[in-house]
Amino acid sequence: MKILITTLGSRGDVQPYLALAVGLQRAGHQVTLAAPQTFAAWIQSYGVAVAPVQFNPQEAMQKLGQTEGGLRAMSAMLKIIREGMTVAQEDVWQAAQNTDFFIQSATGMGAMEMAALRGIPAAFAYLFPFAPTRSFPMFWLPFRFSLGGGYNLLTHKLMSQLLWRFGGSLNNQWRTRLGLRPWRSERELFAYARRLNTPFLYGYSPSLLPPPADWDEQQQVTGYWFLTAVANWQPPAALCQFLESGPPPVYVGFGSMHLKNAERQTRVVLQALAISGQRAVLAAGWGGLKPGSAPDNVYFVEDVPHDWLLARVTAVVHHGGAGTTAAGLRAGIPSIIAPFSGDQWSWADLVVKAGVGLCVGSGQRLRAKRLAAAMETAVTDPTLRQRAKTFGDTIRAENGIGRAIQLIENHARIQEVR
Repeated sequence: MKILITTLGSRGDVQPYLALAVGLQRAGHQVTLAAPQTFAAWIQSYGVAVAPVQFNPQEAMQKLGQTEGGLRAMSAMLKIIREGMTVAQEDVWQAAQNTDFFIQSATGMGAMEMAALRGIPAAFAYLFPFAPTRSFPMFWLPFRFSLGGGYNLLTHKLMSQLLWRFGGSLNNQWRTRLGLRPWRSERELFAYARRLNTPFLYGYSPSLLPPPADWDEQQQVTGYWFLTAVANWQPPAALCQFLESGPPPVYVGFGSMHLKNAERQTRVVLQALAISGQRAVLAAGWGGLKPGSAPDNVYFVEDVPHDWLLARVTAVVHHGGAGTTAAGLRAGIPSIIAPFSGDQWSWADLVVKAGVGLCVGSGQRLRAKRLAAAMETAVTDPTLRQRAKTFGDTIRAENGIGRAIQLIENHARIQEVR
């Protein structure tokens, strides 16, 4: 099949879909990934065709980083996604003209339109739970406590209304241009998806968050979609020398998060390392941890594959993004999470609940003593470390990409028969 996958956002929003694309190509399919132009060369380095979208996710994340947390940050994030989708519509439409199967991420678009106009099968592919459930509150809401099943369902309803407010009119404008009747609500859109038996694939581990009992068979938690480094990738010699020059260091990186005061954040991290006596590899990231005059126990990196690096460190300090959380779990080492916004708080809650990591509070309000104490616990607590190791064994035994491919191929065969 010729398959098109659409996604916008940061590297963490693109990398799992690139992993899925690589897996689909190995299974004999021809895949194109519609993603921000920023990542075009990286995607092509894996032999995957790219349909570049004119959207700058790093610029968008910098805008988001200027917003305080809570519902205001949620609204700002949705506005940014809407702007990106507006720019991307035409690019995605052109890429979709020569495809047999359409896969839409949470930040993509067009799945149901392609199904209606071209009569091709489609699937939704998310990195977080989306379908309503009584089992837990909506993943992206800033209030994460639960008051029971009825409350949980209410949070999903509220989030659906918020999503429709920001994205519904945009989607309907596009449908009008294509000659399709506008949706009256998001509920109608997903009712149409159910009539087509459109699968919803969730690229996270059922060991961390099992599928709720009240989900239907269209909702499938496959396991993580991990990307390995390209075959010819070589680590910097200086990094290898640093890793070999002492005990395994801690990894610190906040991914695409925009730090309001990068100098302060870097200073806090260095103070925590001094207090705890740990060595560290620090990833600058989009937020801009600043190298400056780093001490000898610290090595700064720009871009090193997580699957390679996290296998060589003793713990990982991060923001709780879905991708970094997954990489830490897979490596079998404790996570220390300092969430910034959105689903990061929910992933942090789940990691703590699984007993394989710690949460040190808001990433924008990081404190050196609290971070240092967490580092000491993560490095020295044998129970925590053993649980993380055992959980890593479980994650590595899962085959999320294989399961997703099986579901995609099954759906295509069923639709072909019909």
